Amino acid sequence: MSEKHHELIDQKVRNSNHEGNVLTVLNLSLVTFLVLLGLSMVAPILPTYAESFQVSYTLVGFVVSSFAVTRMVLDMPAGLLSRRFDKKKIMISGLVLISTSSILAGFAPNYGTLVIARMIEGAGSALYVTTATVFLAQISGEEKRGQWMSLYMGMLLLGAIFGPTFGGVLADTYDIRAPFFAYAIITGLGVFPTITLPKLANSGNASSSLKRGEILRDMREVLSTPSFLLVTFAVFTTFFLRTGVRTTLVPLFAANNLGLDSGAIGLVLTIGGITTAITITPMGSVSDRIGRKIPLALCLVLTAAITLVIPFSTDLLTLSISLGIYGAVIGFSGPSAAYVTDLSPPDKLEISMGLYRMISDFGFVVGPLLLGFIADLTATPVGGEPHSGLIGMFPFLIASIILIVAFFVLLRADDPARDRRQNAVLKSDLQLI
Repeated sequence: MSEKHHELIDQKVRNSNHEGNVLTVLNLSLVTFLVLLGLSMVAPILPTYAESFQVSYTLVGFVVSSFAVTRMVLDMPAGLLSRRFDKKKIMISGLVLISTSSILAGFAPNYGTLVIARMIEGAGSALYVTTATVFLAQISGEEKRGQWMSLYMGMLLLGAIFGPTFGGVLADTYDIRAPFFAYAIITGLGVFPTITLPKLANSGNASSSLKRGEILRDMREVLSTPSFLLVTFAVFTTFFLRTGVRTTLVPLFAANNLGLDSGAIGLVLTIGGITTAITITPMGSVSDRIGRKIPLALCLVLTAAITLVIPFSTDLLTLSISLGIYGAVIGFSGPSAAYVTDLSPPDKLEISMGLYRMISDFGFVVGPLLLGFIADLTATPVGGEPHSGLIGMFPFLIASIILIVAFFVLLRADDPARDRRQNAVLKSDLQLI
């Protein structure tokens, strides 16, 4: 056997000691819950906070996107670092950066400082989230990959459930800057459970240097898998929707069109988070049985439909119903990370996760900028108001069309989880004959 093959076997044996360990998954999930709790706390007030610096919807969108710009650029380097160095140290560094950036954002005296703070936050998020995703992928075996990764996503979404409400209440009770300081404290607490995580072996040849030629060769190998590209494009569109519609258009629509305050906006986003959490965890187990493609395809087409309904909301109740349905169908995307892991070469997991996060985060960047720009162009001006105008139907329509395109693209992708299940059933049937 080759030296590389021996290293792969050794790595699998060492990591199998943690495979399927629910306590390790819950530990990792707890920290990600704290990160998402803080991130979601600033979600209902971030567009309004940016607007307070007297900027357009496009620049409001850029505040949301600036976080993802840095994260997108650093996702790949974060994946490479996690291949070479201790994953726990990289995750802790990311948490420290997120906490520091939140304090800076809370004290921001102008729009430019807020953008810089958000970009630092994106750097911290790239280090933490990409490395945590690799960590989880390494301890998740093939048979329960969807279950464990969806459990992780479900715990993650608990942060999205409670965060918006807490953030809205803090903003209404104290000040619009208060959620940023709470975010800094909560994320800082995440360092302590991260320290107790087990140390994992790296995939591939961990002793090799990070040479540009080797990195580019590995990237080409991953990107030469058509299904990997098709699936990551589908995930790109779900990220596009999360920041373009949920984080940008919905809070602006709720505040400017419906006149809702920060607390009400936080409640609406919380309802969406609750319904997502309800569907996302069981969908992982379902995907282990029927494959990953069907749940993700359903997510795309159903989300396209409900996105068209959102701008017809007339009050808090109807907007809450729309976001509740929206959240439920978004939960169908829970097996996405497991899908990408299925398609990844085993010795290039960190490269695959870095590329997956980078392509996905491109959706984070494009969504708020594109839909914010379209909202500016199509808004109905209101005399005497400081904002750009009432948000119309058109930006929601564009988002829906992009989702439908992704649906048809995804139909061409392979589904290794479904194939494994079908082969296992066939083998069982043959043994009975």
